[in-house]
Amino acid sequence: MGRDISPIGNHKLKTASIKELAKDITSRIDINVEYGYFGQKEHFKLLGKNKENELIIIDKIVKHKDFKTFRLIDESFQLKEMHSKFGNELFYNPDYWVYFDGKLPEENRILEEQKELVHPNYSMDLQDSNGYQYLTLNKEHYGNDIPYYSRWWTFCRFFIEKSYEDKEYLINLNNFRKVLMYYTLKFGGDRIYYLDDQSDILEGVGQGSESELSWVEFEKFVIEKTKNLLLDIPKFLNDKEYRKEFLQLKEYPLGMIDNFSDLK
Repeated sequence: MGRDISPIGNHKLKTASIKELAKDITSRIDINVEYGYFGQKEHFKLLGKNKENELIIIDKIVKHKDFKTFRLIDESFQLKEMHSKFGNELFYNPDYWVYFDGKLPEENRILEEQKELVHPNYSMDLQDSNGYQYLTLNKEHYGNDIPYYSRWWTFCRFFIEKSYEDKEYLINLNNFRKVLMYYTLKFGGDRIYYLDDQSDILEGVGQGSESELSWVEFEKFVIEKTKNLLLDIPKFLNDKEYRKEFLQLKEYPLGMIDNFSDLK
């Protein structure tokens, strides 16, 4: 499987509810947002509703008719609805466990499911484009797949094989970074980590396992795992001594950090 760049930054968005998040996002950037959730037939039945598997749009915020429209999804909305009705008894009702053939799973699986109630998990994607523009939003950090630069190894080679000395290559890199800077600063954050989404050392962080971590826990984990192979992009591009020291390691980066200090 190919390795992609997984950019993860911090934010100060309000994530207590999908409505609150949609309002906060549209107050910060010029987009329209329709928001809702995907519901499952069997879970609708538990809630006393006669519906098939379907997308439910709760509402739409139109900031301006000419702005792009994103769709915001609360991945845990229906679970929270059911828990509000049944409490923790929900997790011991075989009818809830659609894919377990009417049987209860093991206790550790139940505990994993309960975590979804306390860890916000949203996704947001652009609706009026053929391209793939996608965000994931957790309580204190977010993943940004709106701009595309390259696969992971090509990204690493930009630095290791001195592509940064080519003006056109550098412009392309900085255009990619500027889009990420825009969203990160608008969302109240100040930095992005670029991770290998198939990393052998990050234990699923960069693939979604970060969703249960606070920003402090996420940073601590990444720094401890990548050690001296965490490349600081602004320092690499502007500090010749730092660049020389990193290149002398003769290793590919295990991750990168970017506070956009050279772009502001």
